[in-house]
Amino acid sequence: MIDAVERFLRAEVWPVAIRLEHADEYPEALVEQMREMGRDHPSGLRRARNAGAQLHAADRGIAAEWMLLVGAVNSHLSMAAAVLRHGTPEQRAELLPRFARGELRGGIVLTEPDCGRNLQAIRTLARRNGEHYVVNSTKTWITNGARGNRFALLVKTGPRAEPHHRGRSLFIAENGPGFSVPPKPPKQGPTQCIQPRVLLL
Repeated sequence: MIDAVERFLRAEVWPVAIRLEHADEYPEALVEQMREMGRDHPSGLRRARNAGAQLHAADRGIAAEWMLLVGAVNSHLSMAAAVLRHGTPEQRAELLPRFARGELRGGIVLTEPDCGRNLQAIRTLARRNGEHYVVNSTKTWITNGARGNRFALLVKTGPRAEPHHRGRSLFIAENGPGFSVPPKPPKQGPTQCIQPRVLLL
């Protein structure tokens, strides 16, 4: 598998990496090639087990040489790992095989404009409405935000809980009605990963 990754990096990634960085362009063709490698390669860059996905740290090696791919791959794997570790049996059975096959592209929705990396300061509140929750919030700097379709969304479900982290939950959010993506903000110098703003209404 390591040899396959090195060949992929030399032949496909390195010749276009600088151009894509300076153009701030999502590496759509490379991500699709990685999906095909996972489907076809005998070493199993994509691992599936028991109708789910077995995520392995070696999978991340395919992007270790370039931050643009690290953002795309690691956000996807982080979303899949959240479902694998904390999802219901029904969620795992439905989502993990589709993550593993690349049919769904995952991301993690954590930060907000006013809290940065301090996730204890998030303001996004999920309010129960009958059998559903209503979320009305703005999130920002979401890797895979414009390209993903399933996200691990960090919200507050118990705003008065002590300690505070016990009042936090991860929701599975879909890119669909009520989900909008404004234009990407400008950056200084070459970007290191695609991080567009995501607005959840």
